[in-house]
Amino acid sequence: MHPGVKTKEPDKMSPPEKMFPVLLQKNYVPQGEYEIVGYLKEAVKVKNAVGQMVIVEPEEFVKGEMKPHESPGVGFGPMEMKDGRKVNAKIWAGTTIKVPVAEAKYVVAKKIAERADDIAA
Repeated sequence: MHPGVKTKEPDKMSPPEKMFPVLLQKNYVPQGEYEIVGYLKEAVKVKNAVGQMVIVEPEEFVKGEMKPHESPGVGFGPMEMKDGRKVNAKIWAGTTIKVPVAEAKYVVAKKIAERADDIAA
């Protein structure tokens, strides 16, 4: 190379891929990187002696956790294979996750999930 020409250094760290929030309508295994936002916990209602339904625990959004499965004893989360590689496991429907924009477009198009951003209409 010519001594006066400076070479362009390749980026050592590529910018992180933009993540997009989606609300899963069906159980789903993310293809790559993902982030769990949380889930909407339903209100707990109990019938009192008069026969009225009374709310014992109000509805709330639980941040950072996957929605638990209805059946007890059903596990989820990342799995480690015998050869040492980690594989994403199934995430249950009703959980809000953030996935890369390309994957978010795919799951919304296939009706696996709905957009969970503020301008979803």
